[in-house]
Amino acid sequence: MKRQSKSDKHRLIMISLDAVGKRDMEFMLSLPNFAKIVENGAFCDNVYSVYPSLTYPAHTAIMTGRVPDNSGIVSNTKLQPNRKTPDWFYKRKYIHGTTLPDEATKKGYKVCSLLWPVLGGAKISYNLPEVLVTRKYQNQVTACLANGTPKYLIELNSKFGHIRKGIEQPALDDFLMASAKYTIEKYDPDMMMIHLTDVDTNRHNHGADNEYIKEALLRHDKRLGELKEWLEKTRPMEDTTFIVLGDHCQIDAHTIVYPNKYLADKGFIDIKDGKITDYRLIAQCLDGSFYVRLNEKFRNDEEVLEQALDLLNEMKKADILGIEAVFTGEEAALMGADGSCLVMAEGKRGFYYLNEYDVLSEKVEDTKNHKMFAIHGCLPSKEENLTFFAAQGKGIKKGVRIPSMRLWDEGPTIAKLMGWNLGGVDGEIIKDILE
Repeated sequence: MKRQSKSDKHRLIMISLDAVGKRDMEFMLSLPNFAKIVENGAFCDNVYSVYPSLTYPAHTAIMTGRVPDNSGIVSNTKLQPNRKTPDWFYKRKYIHGTTLPDEATKKGYKVCSLLWPVLGGAKISYNLPEVLVTRKYQNQVTACLANGTPKYLIELNSKFGHIRKGIEQPALDDFLMASAKYTIEKYDPDMMMIHLTDVDTNRHNHGADNEYIKEALLRHDKRLGELKEWLEKTRPMEDTTFIVLGDHCQIDAHTIVYPNKYLADKGFIDIKDGKITDYRLIAQCLDGSFYVRLNEKFRNDEEVLEQALDLLNEMKKADILGIEAVFTGEEAALMGADGSCLVMAEGKRGFYYLNEYDVLSEKVEDTKNHKMFAIHGCLPSKEENLTFFAAQGKGIKKGVRIPSMRLWDEGPTIAKLMGWNLGGVDGEIIKDILE
């Protein structure tokens, strides 16, 4: 007999399959658990990510219904020219406006987040935050405890810490699954947000399409089935909405470019003893694209501005930089990216960009520095970068197929489903999927 929960709340479960995209859907639809969700619910395999299509801006768009320029999370990391390893935007306080877990908490929901990005320090019931330590004096364990729910984290680590091997996959997602099952059984949260990165890791490590990806997708399908089994033990599934979604996909890469080396060689960045001491222009790299930012103290300096524009025109023509298109700050904002940049550069297929400045360019196969055989961060309109959305259960129509949608439509649609209000959003409610 199923144990009935004491909660009478509409339960919401959100599973993010990082870097799973449209290109995976034919295979995913051949797998039993995912196919059953799609068959019994609403589905879109043509979902546009944000620009830049990075994990933190993407997950924030899902939570807020806002594009990066309006959510405040315009990159994975901060612009910190004097640091070779900049800090990540992992804390909730960096997000502008409210979020789905905020609204759930206001309604008295018990919310659980397992490595969902940009929720460090969030005021929710059970929080295992995704925290990336970048400073020598920081410790991963203490940083997690400071930004999560300490007693809960100690409990998870004591029971399942032996499963985890740092950030290696599939061990990390196996640890999350064990934690999720335990949390469902012991605490029965009203809302769960789970971020699984098995496919993302394998695409970065091995390329966009290969046997490693199929193996990871098979593991994901098994995880979906296991989660539903555990959820069924605590509450009737007719009182639950089960959502599975992607944040972006990935595109194969062959060449790394370091635009700050180019800017330094042209005299726009000052470097002393291997560190940036000052700059007129600087690149903030986003994998498949990069912002070019003007130092604020030169904002009204016409001479520097003229030199900068001349250089940017030169950069567009430099084949070694692999630039496909350059957008003004205003154009970037219209696409949802950070409008405060001077320009935003989109890379050609196969190129990605990093902040370092020791060399100008190198082949991925030769580098020892952030080797990635597939990347994202590029325009979401590129076919290989499209992702997906699937939902089943309470409040969701059965058998609905949506031709296309955007990540930032998901937040307001979920809020409408749950009777919450995200306030000012950029997205639209996809009414066709709602009963």
